[in-house]
Amino acid sequence: MQMVFLGIVLALGWLLIRPFKKLRPYTGQILVLASILWIGLLFYVITFSFPVPRFSGVATTGATVPRFWFYVLIPVSFLAFIPMLKGEEVPDKDRGNLWRLGIVFGVLVLSLVSFRYIGYYLSSAIFLVVVMWVLDSRNKIELIAVPVCWVIFSYFFFARLLYVRLPVGALFTGLFG
Repeated sequence: MQMVFLGIVLALGWLLIRPFKKLRPYTGQILVLASILWIGLLFYVITFSFPVPRFSGVATTGATVPRFWFYVLIPVSFLAFIPMLKGEEVPDKDRGNLWRLGIVFGVLVLSLVSFRYIGYYLSSAIFLVVVMWVLDSRNKIELIAVPVCWVIFSYFFFARLLYVRLPVGALFTGLFG
């Protein structure tokens, strides 16, 4: 149902952009920003159904991080929109490559499915390498550094700072414990 609403939001966004000749070259980028804000809003609304702890001494709940990210998304999206209004942003290409889109979507699905078997850390690192390769990043240092830095960041942010256990996968659970 949310995807239907997202489609409606994107269609309305496209209709709103069309009359403004200055914004037409950025239609794809604007619709991506609208999608990100829509998904953020969706997660924000979902947080109101999260259970609230009975004791009042808790500073954070399960809703804290999704709400924080949504609050950050709003100004960041508008800051990304400003160069488009000024005409300083690089315009969208005439058309995209649907094969790349299909590959990235397929790799995303495989990555999500593989969480159970090889865990979040290895799955997300492989996902990043493949997507970077599909998007024509051939710098070997970047292909290694970005996934490694992402895994380190994810570990310290989620496991150490927020105490959120990310899936380690059946392979590593069986090997290490």
